[in-house]
Amino acid sequence: MDLREHLSGKPIGPSLDGTSSTVLVRYMYDGGSLAQGRLCQFEPSSAASATGLELLRCLANDGVDLTRFYVCVYETIASRGSWMPVLRDVVDADADANDAADALLPLCAEAPDGSPVARRIDVKLFRRAAASFDAARADQAAQPSGKLAKGGYFGIGVVGAKNQANLGTLWRSAYQLGASLLFTVGTRYKNQPTDTVHAIQRVPFLELDDWNAFVETCAPKGALWVAVEFGGTPLSEFEHPPNAIYLLGSEDAGLPTSVLRACHATVSLESENYASYNVAVAGSILMYDRLAKARRRQESARLGVRGKGTQWSAGVS
Repeated sequence: MDLREHLSGKPIGPSLDGTSSTVLVRYMYDGGSLAQGRLCQFEPSSAASATGLELLRCLANDGVDLTRFYVCVYETIASRGSWMPVLRDVVDADADANDAADALLPLCAEAPDGSPVARRIDVKLFRRAAASFDAARADQAAQPSGKLAKGGYFGIGVVGAKNQANLGTLWRSAYQLGASLLFTVGTRYKNQPTDTVHAIQRVPFLELDDWNAFVETCAPKGALWVAVEFGGTPLSEFEHPPNAIYLLGSEDAGLPTSVLRACHATVSLESENYASYNVAVAGSILMYDRLAKARRRQESARLGVRGKGTQWSAGVS
């Protein structure tokens, strides 16, 4: 099959005639361009038409995740050029479907004006709308199971902070990324314009005189203390505890030795050119990593794939 011949001219579209030869599929993701799209191909069961499931199987075999994306084909006749969804609700192309559930895509050899067309279907993949967090939690709460949810929490604080503006940025990120507790040790915080969401009015915030005050009276029971400092486990390899308190130091001095020795774990942030991050950036990267890894585990669980996390990470949700 000469691919160059079929990459020129108009695409088949969903309502065209043709022969029994291979159908070429060119696809892209929403936001991309067909010129840089991928190519795959399939043999339709009929010379005159293909089915929606045949198209979906072709795309799935090429690596398209139908649970995350739905398929639209470029329709050229009725709409004179528009993207038409095909079997939008189908997420498993190998599932059995009766004739009524499938979609018929006629294949014709020429366009209405008599001009020849390439034996090709152009496809754009659109991301499926994900259920909102609130909706997912509501669904979970509506299904009694007799079991407590495997939820987790985390707090984040800075020991000996010196840059108030950085603290404001850190608190903003902490609120955005789901922190349950904010605190400073040895520093009084003054409201900063960098905290545009007024995080300390939305999340419990503590100002502690010294490290002993944290250890003796304020450290949450059942949470592991995690230091953010050089020489620890690289963040890319780190498994976040379900319940964690993250501790950062000042940009110039880092965390005191006494704090490092008291922590259950130490994590370090990789870099390419310069090793030291400011407090706000380091904390934001750390919290985003926690959220991203938790969501990947949720997605794996939803698909029935057991993750590879350790005992610490198994309870994060």
